[in-house]
Amino acid sequence: MLPLGSVCPLGVRLLGVCSRVPVVTCVRGITYGENDAVNPNFVNRNPRNMEMLRLARKPEGWNLEASSRTYWYKLVLEKSNRHSTGWVEHHTGTPVVSASTREWAIKQHLYSTTDTNAVYNIGCILARRCLESGISEVYTELDQYAESSGKIQKFLSAMKEGGVELKEPRFIHELSVGMFSRRRPALPWQVQEEGVSSPPSPIS
Repeated sequence: MLPLGSVCPLGVRLLGVCSRVPVVTCVRGITYGENDAVNPNFVNRNPRNMEMLRLARKPEGWNLEASSRTYWYKLVLEKSNRHSTGWVEHHTGTPVVSASTREWAIKQHLYSTTDTNAVYNIGCILARRCLESGISEVYTELDQYAESSGKIQKFLSAMKEGGVELKEPRFIHELSVGMFSRRRPALPWQVQEEGVSSPPSPIS
C-alpha cells in the first residue's frame, strides 16, 4: 500500500476499509492527501432547507384570527413619520431580512425617507436581499391595502420586479406523495431546470 502524499501510477485506486482510514484516490497520476477524504456524514446546516423543499408544516393558528398565521415567511412594511422599514418575518416571529431608510447607505441616496420613492427603493433592496438569502416566495397581507395606498402599491410592485413571489406554495403532505394518492403535486426535486423561467434581474 502506498503512503499518503505519494504519487500513484495510472489506474491505481486505494480506498479506506473503515471510516477512520481516509480515502485516497489516484486517477491519472493526481495525488490526493488526507484533507481530500470525503466525510460520509453530512449535516445540512441550512435552517430553511425543509421549507424550501415544501416539506415543513405551516403553522395553522385559529380560523377566527384577524391575521393569518399560515405562512413560513411574511412580508411586513412599517411607515413612521421619519422612516420606512420593510422586512421579512419568520413564522416564529424573528425577522430574517430587512431594509430600512435608517441605514446610511440607503438614506444618503434619498431625497426623503418617507415618500413614495423611498418606499419603492426599500422594496427593491429588500427583494435583492431576499433572493441573496434564498427566499423567493413570501406571504403578505399588504395586497388588501394596495388600492387605498399608493406607497404600498409601489412597495409590492418593487418586490415583484425584484423577482420575489408574493404568494407561498402549499406544503407537501405525506399522504399526497404516495402511490395511490389522488393529488400528485410537482415535487421540488423532480422539477427540471429547463422548465422553470428565471426571474428578471433586480439590477437593470
